[in-house]
Amino acid sequence: MVNSFKLKGGKLTRKLPLFQNFDFGAFQAGKRFVVQSVKYNEKRGCVTVTIVIIEDHTNYGDPSINNLYEKFSAHLINEKEESAVNKFKTGDEVIFKSIGRCTVWGDYSSQLSVEAEIAKK
Repeated sequence: MVNSFKLKGGKLTRKLPLFQNFDFGAFQAGKRFVVQSVKYNEKRGCVTVTIVIIEDHTNYGDPSINNLYEKFSAHLINEKEESAVNKFKTGDEVIFKSIGRCTVWGDYSSQLSVEAEIAKK
């Protein structure tokens, strides 16, 4: 049984992202990734890598849709030292070894940020 209640202002908007899940394993299937840039992120205290999708064979239910050449951030939370930025270079093809928190954000929920461990392919 669902309880009926009236929403304040007609909207249900508080803390909704807490109930969203992003299946990165399904998202990465059929894709290849390369490093676009690497920097030390002082705010997070880890290395942050901008990743570009260079191949996308994911079935989105519409053959005209893909995420080819789209970018997202990977925060390498196990890479705490600033010198770790030298582990990856622009153009390195990488694989995701483990994934932590994934955040979908932006005005249209079209941006992705992940906490991850990556390795050169």
